[in-house]
Amino acid sequence: MYKRTIAAVLTVASLAVAGCSSDTRQSIKTDVETAVTEVGAAIDNATKDAAEAAARTIATQQGEEQFVNAGHTLDGPLTCEATIADGVTSINISCTGTTKDGKPAALTGTTNELPGASVVSLNGQFSGTVDGTEVFSTQRLGG
Repeated sequence: MYKRTIAAVLTVASLAVAGCSSDTRQSIKTDVETAVTEVGAAIDNATKDAAEAAARTIATQQGEEQFVNAGHTLDGPLTCEATIADGVTSINISCTGTTKDGKPAALTGTTNELPGASVVSLNGQFSGTVDGTEVFSTQRLGG
């Protein structure tokens, strides 16, 4: 879709430029190049935002299940952050919550897969702690 949009913009611009002076053509060329760059950046940002939101949602739901399986039921949902790192090569996950007995719980980890292949799991390296003590370590959230 991105390539089609750029092709359409360039086609329209080239038709508009045909009868213009060289200064006008250069100005139009610069404007089109700027527009294409801005469209590309907007698409990249939207993709990153969607990947972070999906990873955050999966980590919240599947992380809670991991704590239950480890014998530490949470008192409410995890609050998770997901941050794209290194030019979309990985997503860092960081979640916090509280167990039913009032102890702090944390889930941290990294995945190098962009969510989408599965809407219910993330592969990577994840660990959960309760009151600072590791209670689980897994290479897959969900499944």
